Amino acid sequence: MARGKVVVVSGPSGVGKTTVCGELARDPRIRLAVSATTRPPRENEKDGVDYHFLAREQFEGKINSGELLEYAEILGQYYGTLRKPLQDAVSAGLVYVLSIDVQGARTLREKGIEATFIFLLPPDADTLSARLENRGTETKTSIQKRLKLSETEMQEKRHYEYAVVNDRLDSTVQKIKDILFPGPLSSQ
Repeated sequence: MARGKVVVVSGPSGVGKTTVCGELARDPRIRLAVSATTRPPRENEKDGVDYHFLAREQFEGKINSGELLEYAEILGQYYGTLRKPLQDAVSAGLVYVLSIDVQGARTLREKGIEATFIFLLPPDADTLSARLENRGTETKTSIQKRLKLSETEMQEKRHYEYAVVNDRLDSTVQKIKDILFPGPLSSQ
């Protein structure tokens, strides 16, 4: 069986990483990583599906035991990638997609993790702001913090192999599949 590969999809908050990666995961060749976090679930989010929602003490226990491949603290909450599901998917010959922030991607590069790094871009700043507002889960202050953070995050684009503008979901997903599966089978 062929060994799978790891793909990192990053971009600023609100760019649509979760939506794009969710669509990618419909392909049977792809498994989507479920990150761990200490932030509270948003409405309609399910533990183990959207995130592994952990108490701060549980998360710190996983840090100490080496169960996390990478982690970061963002706006007061921990986010991280569990090591074992990644190893299992790659061993099974699947493409394992990590939807993580730029800080997590930087950590993976620094650790020498072999992966394809894709930076997801908004069509423009107004679209990014509108997407954050349309979530309906953020306060005005939180949105402003995320937009300020996105300015810094956008500068990280130069460290990625690919940059894809998330303007239309179907075309964005197809562009990423074309990167992952070059050739005539990319649209499966």
